[in-house]
Amino acid sequence: MSPHSADLAHRLRLIEQRLRVIEAIDRLRDSNPTLETFLSSCVTIIDEEIRPDLCLLTALDDEGKISLRMAVERWRPEGENLVEGLIGQALARNERVEEAVGGGLVIVWPLSVNDERLGALVLGRASRRFRDDEMDLLGAVVAQIDSALKLLRTLHQLRRRQRELETIYYIDHLIDTTPDFDAALYEVLQVLSLCINAELSFIMLYTLEGNELELRAASHEELTEPNGALSREIRTLARQTVEHGAMLRRDQVSDLIGSYIGVPLILRDQVIGVFGGANRRGGRIFGSDEASLLRAIASQMDTAVFEDREQQHIRQTFARYVSPAVVDLMLRTPNHDYLTVSRRVLTMLFSDMRGFTTISQQLPPDVVGAMLNEHLAAMTEIIRDAGGTVDKFVGDEVVAFWGAPLAREDHALVAVTTAIQMQRRQVEIIAGWRARGLPEVAIGIGIGTGEVVVGNIGSPQMMNYTAIGADVNLAARLCSAAGPGQILMSESTYALVQGQVSARPVPPLALRHIDYPVQAFEVVSVM
Repeated sequence: MSPHSADLAHRLRLIEQRLRVIEAIDRLRDSNPTLETFLSSCVTIIDEEIRPDLCLLTALDDEGKISLRMAVERWRPEGENLVEGLIGQALARNERVEEAVGGGLVIVWPLSVNDERLGALVLGRASRRFRDDEMDLLGAVVAQIDSALKLLRTLHQLRRRQRELETIYYIDHLIDTTPDFDAALYEVLQVLSLCINAELSFIMLYTLEGNELELRAASHEELTEPNGALSREIRTLARQTVEHGAMLRRDQVSDLIGSYIGVPLILRDQVIGVFGGANRRGGRIFGSDEASLLRAIASQMDTAVFEDREQQHIRQTFARYVSPAVVDLMLRTPNHDYLTVSRRVLTMLFSDMRGFTTISQQLPPDVVGAMLNEHLAAMTEIIRDAGGTVDKFVGDEVVAFWGAPLAREDHALVAVTTAIQMQRRQVEIIAGWRARGLPEVAIGIGIGTGEVVVGNIGSPQMMNYTAIGADVNLAARLCSAAGPGQILMSESTYALVQGQVSARPVPPLALRHIDYPVQAFEVVSVM
């Protein structure tokens, strides 16, 4: 064989090797492996193709700490923490680092995508360097591994989030089906132990006086013994968690406890207890996955277990209608039954998309749904931010009111101001629709003020917090009469905002189901 032919054959072998390695890593990635399986298989592929004396592959968790490492070690360079130091340098610089060791060499490649550190690949030889063709192959391998690691990390984060949501849902179900408070705590504690693989777990709450942590649920009897060594250490760690004011994770705590994780339970900015787990010395260490899951569980405990059951009922009922800030204000107002049906003076607002029903018949269902959702989401946000109650949606119509469940003197003015903001926001939405080639759909708004019946109304199977009365109907009729981009308000509303709102009277209106001409006013601006 001629030198030229031999060189060509060698190049072909290198190309075949490169393609074989890339294909093997691609197949491995597409098999949707666990992170541990992926790292182990990559180490095997590299070891078979290049035969280094040292091959180490690490992956970082969300906190930038090494969570997994897989290695083939036929040689380990002398020097304490040499390899770890090189890994740290490579990750810090986000570039390859090398160090000669005797007659050999150690090379560390950082694994990253868009500056997101994912891990590191370490290769070493005791007595010789890597050839140029081996370095080229390793460069291709690194490019395949870091992109695969990025995909696996994203999938892992999605699976973890799904697990968090499933756990929260399960805890919520436990709480709803376990009326006894202490029994609910114990059931939740069992879920905690399983989810974060904690050998020991506990819930401590402050006493009613608020000056002492009290053990309310524990996974083992040892934790309930006040004078026991394990119990004393857990109590100390619980107090440290409260003092820390955030999640506390510690490893190698003592001769008894090897790993601890705890989170303060906070309800409306006040620490009410501690929720945590521990493993004995020699047991597994709590990582970022356990930390994320514990935070999710703790947040659910904060809002679902420790609130008074009546408060929880109020929160669940009104979360659909008003903003979280309004709900919190309601909960801070004791001795008031917001669910009772009563008579109140409110200001009602009806908003309707002009001609949308006809337009919707000419568009694909997904386009209709997208337009409707965008509009309703924007209007709901404006109303709730203004302290209003979103009563209901009727097709493309929005019904809202001010003055209940929380009373307010300026209900008429804030309703008119909100209507103006809604019209301005709809103009912005229309501009976006126009840019996407969609129809331009304006809204008309009607506002009325008067005494209505308001409260939780319906049947045992379906209750709604709503308002009924003549002035509710009047606001609805004014909405029907309003033109695109127009706001019409009743005489009673105008009487309350006169001098604060610029408005002009319109000719008396003949409105459906109202047997007399109605005087209304068109809103121009707020003074």
